[in-house]
Amino acid sequence: MRRILSVAHNTFIEAIRDRVLYSLILFAIIMILSSLVFASISAEQYNKIVKDLGLTAISIIGILISVFLGIGLVYKEVERKTVYNIFSKPIKRYEFIFGKYLGLGITLFVITVGMALILFLLVLLIEIRYEGLISFYYGGHYYAEFFNAVYFEYLEFLVVIGIALVFSSFTTPVMSALFTFFVIAIGRFSSDIRLFAEEVKSPFTALFSEAVYRIIPNLEKFDVRSEAVYGGVVNPDLILYTTAYALLYTLALLILATIIFERKEFK
Repeated sequence: MRRILSVAHNTFIEAIRDRVLYSLILFAIIMILSSLVFASISAEQYNKIVKDLGLTAISIIGILISVFLGIGLVYKEVERKTVYNIFSKPIKRYEFIFGKYLGLGITLFVITVGMALILFLLVLLIEIRYEGLISFYYGGHYYAEFFNAVYFEYLEFLVVIGIALVFSSFTTPVMSALFTFFVIAIGRFSSDIRLFAEEVKSPFTALFSEAVYRIIPNLEKFDVRSEAVYGGVVNPDLILYTTAYALLYTLALLILATIIFERKEFK
């Protein structure tokens, strides 16, 4: 465990120093602040627009960070040939994979919390400024739902990091990015794929669609933004189920990445 934490610490430090990371964080802050400008179009919808755009910004930036840093977790070490130095020490390959994942997971946690706090402060300022409109139009503040939405987005980031790590373990960054975004796109439309599988007449196509639905992660499970924006209850059972789903799927991805990496030969 100590070796895994050591790899995670080094990965976290490296990720924080990455210029791309700071560029994406700056972009996230700009998107969140710009939501105030768009929201001024409609005073009665002010708070909803800020929440919706802000949560969407957090989701987009988190996905981009997960992908573009995730695809380089393994490839950079191989390309720089630093793996020879790493594995000359008493560290196993699965410890390397798990440590890399944990380090980027912690990085995403820090960034997600930071962006969520910025957005939450904006929401509070709006509710203080338009206290009468908030009480009249919304009937509630939905703070719990807001933080649940952020938590679900973070769970999605963890799954995406795992996907990127799997592809990073055997192919180039460009192909890893393409494959990862392809999986994300399919995962965002899981319900449509399931509906297509049920309605298509061709048995082979139906079987293939059903297999894709079962194998590709259902990323729609992590979207509860509507509850945070328009009001609604996020059932505790849903939170537990989605958390378990994310952790188990991520564990499966890490095991797959480890199996692939164990068979990789360094030249």
